[in-house]
Amino acid sequence: MNAFDKVVGYESIKNELLQICDMIHNRETYEKLGARLPQGVLLYGAPGLGKTLIAKSFIEESGLKAYILRRDKGDDFVGSITETFREAKENSPCIIFLDDMDKFANEDKNHCDAKEYVAVQAGIDEVKGHNVFILATVNKLRKLPDSLVRSGRFDRRIEVECPNDKDAAKIVRHYLSGKKMADDIDMDDLSKMISYSSCAELETILNEAAINAAYARKNVIETEDLIGAVLKMQYGSRDNSVKKSQEDIRKIALHEAGHLVVSEAISPGSVGIASLRSTGKGASGGFIHHCRELPGMRCHVLVALAGKAAVELYYADTCAGGCRGDIERAFTYIRDGLSESGILGVGMIDVATQRFPHTSENMNSRSEAVTHAVLERYMLKARDILLKNKDFLEKTAAALIKKETLLHSDIRKIRENTVVTEVAV
Repeated sequence: MNAFDKVVGYESIKNELLQICDMIHNRETYEKLGARLPQGVLLYGAPGLGKTLIAKSFIEESGLKAYILRRDKGDDFVGSITETFREAKENSPCIIFLDDMDKFANEDKNHCDAKEYVAVQAGIDEVKGHNVFILATVNKLRKLPDSLVRSGRFDRRIEVECPNDKDAAKIVRHYLSGKKMADDIDMDDLSKMISYSSCAELETILNEAAINAAYARKNVIETEDLIGAVLKMQYGSRDNSVKKSQEDIRKIALHEAGHLVVSEAISPGSVGIASLRSTGKGASGGFIHHCRELPGMRCHVLVALAGKAAVELYYADTCAGGCRGDIERAFTYIRDGLSESGILGVGMIDVATQRFPHTSENMNSRSEAVTHAVLERYMLKARDILLKNKDFLEKTAAALIKKETLLHSDIRKIRENTVVTEVAV
């Protein structure tokens, strides 16, 4: 047992910090080999990912006294910084924890040279060699001056990212541990339907499911409560208030089934949830969510175009809503691939520079013509994939019309009862 056990997931980060704690506790072992304790550790990443919890676990595991600095507008903050470093130096060994360090200075264009950061830099230099360890958390690393976060002040910079699939399932179970759940809830479905940028967001979604169940006076949280919370909180999808005709519903179902089938043909098991529900104001209805990143630009283009291609197999002169957005997205994927990555040769790379910042008219014309040609080719490819998987397409569309929302397990069952022609892109 150690202090990091309260942190769910993030095994590689915990192991790295445990190594530093081991150095603190067994300094002589490392010094025999000429190793010294890193000057400091900076944890950076999006808000709500648990950086502060990880940092506090590190402090607890280290067993050292900690001095904590957070921005307080009511104080002479620069004075507080200077005084904290002075006191830490006099009471070493210890840790100085700079929480949300990128918020120490005001948000003006010159804040990288702000006196708060100058004070932190001076303080770090002052305590160097006096057994004072520096620990900091940061949301936006770009807000800090390079001179502050360089090696010698922060020898280790560790990015805290959104949990991967394996960690996500552990975190879901953690947040559900104190809630009464129905026995038939599929944890794999739940972890794959949610796309979240932070653990805090995940906790909010699961709490919303509990609220929904309690409001309905249920004894346990059921799958439909979780689906409703995810659709509302994650995708901005509320109960559809506008009634659509059966033909419109079928078009939307075919559209989303097209996206799903091409995605699954390219990357089996990649779709976590599909729904006919609209996503926010102005949306005509329907979406799919990938629980796993698609492998490359070509896959993204094919999946984007598959919705239009699917509808046109059955309605030659029309298309479900959302086709324009899909085409624009595919166009952007292709154009960026041409101009940035040179997927069709270096001659299409946009080489605009600081000295010559404007792309020539000739390059723009060539890029647009080539992009449209590639777009047409991918449209034919998406249609071909759907024709080879027409049974899968029709079964998926029918299931969407019947259930409105399909989970990962629903999609898997359809696959298992259908001959699916997988494709390599």
